[in-house]
Amino acid sequence: ALARLAVDAKIPEPIRAEALAMLGQWEKPSGRDRVTGLWRPLAARNPMIAAQALEPKLSDLLRAGSVTIKVATIRAAAQLRISSATDAAFEIIRESKEPAGVRVAALQSLDTAQDARLAEAVKVALHSGDEALRKEATKIQAQLQPGDAIAQLRSMLETASLGEKQNAFATLATLTNSASADELLLQWLDRLLARQVPPELHVDLLDAAAKRTTPAFTDRIRKFESSRQADDDLRSWRECLSGGDVAEGRKIFVERAEVYCIRCHKAGGEGGEVGPDLAGVATRRNREYLLESIVYPNKHLAEGYESVIVTMKNGTTYAGIVKSETAAELEINSPEDGLLKLNKANIKSRERGLSGMPEELRQILSKRDLRDLVEFLSTLK
Repeated sequence: ALARLAVDAKIPEPIRAEALAMLGQWEKPSGRDRVTGLWRPLAARNPMIAAQALEPKLSDLLRAGSVTIKVATIRAAAQLRISSATDAAFEIIRESKEPAGVRVAALQSLDTAQDARLAEAVKVALHSGDEALRKEATKIQAQLQPGDAIAQLRSMLETASLGEKQNAFATLATLTNSASADELLLQWLDRLLARQVPPELHVDLLDAAAKRTTPAFTDRIRKFESSRQADDDLRSWRECLSGGDVAEGRKIFVERAEVYCIRCHKAGGEGGEVGPDLAGVATRRNREYLLESIVYPNKHLAEGYESVIVTMKNGTTYAGIVKSETAAELEINSPEDGLLKLNKANIKSRERGLSGMPEELRQILSKRDLRDLVEFLSTLK
């Protein structure tokens, strides 16, 4: 049924992609319901059932004009270890007219399958005009030929685009058993201490260095941390102000279940109304304010979204955002109870509440996540 739905062009693409994702995870599905988020674990299942349902439809799905469907198909086939799909994946990598996202998924699928043509595919990808494909190929090549990768990564850090430089540090982070990788990272840490590294690379360099625990690395990281201004509330987060990826930031805003920003905030006309509508926020606030609102949500509460905790004379307590107020009535929007109109004569006490945004966001999101989210919010003009 899922395979039939996936090839039905009359069905909306997001639903078809969801069907393909469910097929790919057939053997070991997530214990969390993909729609409701509730914990509903399923037993492990035979992947051959899903593979046999999907394989006859691969050619039709890969001929689809949709990037979303092609990527979902390639990923599902790789998860189900459908060997015939690797031939198609190899041809996709060689076809320069294919969208970058599709070629990246194809390269990842060959890597997952440890296909004999992987080295040849990586070579093709490294000479591609698509930056995303080159970045993925760089990661894989570093694992295939770590000895040859350092020279290329060194060159990329000096001359490549910002995205490729960030990817070079991410690749170096994986080469934890390479003395040459350690040497290159130490050289860049020295440049960081000398303030010769662009801010857009700070997160990536520090993340890669943090994977090492030798004194040479920990001492340099400690020196950098101690150089931060003690009276700066954002001292631990300033590297998140620039260099993010807009597309990844939007995914965090819309899709990440741990934070699920869109549940409370609108962006582009979609989302909840518990928090401020973020349309045009980048024209009203700078990046520092945006970052501070995420890591210290109670420092500045948006006007009109101050929360209150109201205790009624009968002992009932309500918490929510003040929507309107008259001499006789207080209207609040409660996440638990919806819109409430409370008679002021029945209110025993009223206290200022905390922001509806949890303080824990800075612990849930990595610095790379925060950087991407700030980058996305800065586009809402």
